[in-house]
Amino acid sequence: MITRKNNAMKTHHRPFIYESSDFKHMCALLVRDNASKRKSFVWHVARLVDWKYNLGNFKRRFPGNYASAAHLWFNYYDELVGFVISEEFNEQFDIILLDHYEHLYPEMLAWIYAEWGPHHRQLITSAVDAHERRNFALEQAGYQRTGEVEMTRIFDTVQFRDIPYPAAPLRFESMAENQNYANQAVLRRSAWPNHRDDPQTDEAICAYIRTSPIYDAHFDFVLVDEFGAHVSGCEAFIDYSNNTAEIERVCTHAEHYNKGYAKMTLRACLRALHENHIGTAYLSGGYDKTIHLYGALGHVNEFARFFYRLDIGNVFSHRAGQSGASSHPAQDPAKPVLLEEPSHETL
Repeated sequence: MITRKNNAMKTHHRPFIYESSDFKHMCALLVRDNASKRKSFVWHVARLVDWKYNLGNFKRRFPGNYASAAHLWFNYYDELVGFVISEEFNEQFDIILLDHYEHLYPEMLAWIYAEWGPHHRQLITSAVDAHERRNFALEQAGYQRTGEVEMTRIFDTVQFRDIPYPAAPLRFESMAENQNYANQAVLRRSAWPNHRDDPQTDEAICAYIRTSPIYDAHFDFVLVDEFGAHVSGCEAFIDYSNNTAEIERVCTHAEHYNKGYAKMTLRACLRALHENHIGTAYLSGGYDKTIHLYGALGHVNEFARFFYRLDIGNVFSHRAGQSGASSHPAQDPAKPVLLEEPSHETL
């Protein structure tokens, strides 16, 4: 097992156990980690909660699948210090790791290559540009940037305290006030028409999501027209320990595109967060339209998350008896290297 100089404490790792306290410990670690990464976090706790409670992904509906989508690292005292996780139970993964255990990052990459790599032709991850050591480790392991980028905009909610709420005939309401989840379902089916589930299954999934430990109907917002129809909406998920919110599920009914409703809803959401003493909010997007929309709201800071890909090809199925060129990266990811300081010339 790889250790860093002056850090000889042993670590061990194992798969996620669904019927245990693992999920609570992962949430607590993420909140703790984000306290030092407020301007460059990997995941917000809202995303982790969605991983377990949003059953829109068919694989998440079976508890037995979770052991193959998350793997946990512990220190000598059996304290959780990091984990690898695949949000969609596929070839894409992320690594959550406390700063003091950053030396484990190459080891975790190697584990992913050895254990998850055989099931995929490629592995995909992302890294915040400010995390130079992680970017360096990815390049050392043979990963290459894909050119895709996700932007996270950071908002100081006090700047939205005087933003006017939508005027009649429109109404900005929380679902605690509105309570019409059937109309919300109509809005979301229109905004995201590629859902494969029937309306009854969608309704059951949405009801289950609302049982998550982070859902609060007071921060589930909709923009309502004079007929009571939901024309736009968003949800804010609160990390009270860090006094932050991640805004997700931003959507507009297809009949009301390009009317400025999403911007109106988001600005009202940011005001509502300020009124509830939540000081910082995040909006992340990887599509041109969302990057432009979120960038026009009045953020105070931002950071980029770059994507990396390792093409595995037929490494595992044709390893024996092959000669000449292969699809192995120059540095075999199964043999992690000690994490060194990157050269600024390579960034």
